[in-house]
Amino acid sequence: MSQFRPFRLLRLAFLSALLAIPLPVGAETFRAMLGGRTLGTISFDAAGSGAGRTARLLTNLNNTPLGVGDGTFEALSESVSANGRRLRQYTGTSRSARKSRDIAVLLDGGRVIQTTVSPADEQTPLSDAAKVPAGVIDLAQGFGRIVDSQGCPQGFRMYDGRRVIQVSPGSAETKDDLLTCSMSYNVVAGPGHLSPFRFTNLSLDLTYDARPGRTGLLRAVIRTGLFALTLQR
Repeated sequence: MSQFRPFRLLRLAFLSALLAIPLPVGAETFRAMLGGRTLGTISFDAAGSGAGRTARLLTNLNNTPLGVGDGTFEALSESVSANGRRLRQYTGTSRSARKSRDIAVLLDGGRVIQTTVSPADEQTPLSDAAKVPAGVIDLAQGFGRIVDSQGCPQGFRMYDGRRVIQVSPGSAETKDDLLTCSMSYNVVAGPGHLSPFRFTNLSLDLTYDARPGRTGLLRAVIRTGLFALTLQR
């Protein structure tokens, strides 16, 4: 397996890819590192609260080995009105020299009511909204729960238009004013990540500032097999 593949796994599982656009003021930005090499940046920004909250996740990879994994990703989650109802609309846009993919999802109270994936050959059986279990949130919302958590995040299920992922809490340890939360990431419906390997399990070590009044993610380490990708704020 080449060195850049673990990060491609993260992009498919936890991130995606989009247009490189200016980062909003106040965005939380992380360096994505594999070993000692910085591959690019991942940024998250949110506005509002509750049902009206808007969340945006931006990924820009521009330094992967030989440029093979370079590309951009945007995941946007926002509240929209349709037929007198307030719905959650998710869009995911991936762009690279190898391919492009666009995903749009409508959710109503945690239930997926519509999914569109383009091009059509990027669809999976879970791109059929009727096959998606209830009680899911979108990718941008899920990343926001991790970035903004006060203490270890509770478990949740994410849907990215192609699969359902369960993120579950494990152990927690506080040392030197740092809280480390060990969590698991498992694809529970739909295909695994990165054909032909179809990875379905990742481990997440999340580090937060545990001092009173401090919140937000400082570092995340995503592991699969012998490889570890670090997101450093």
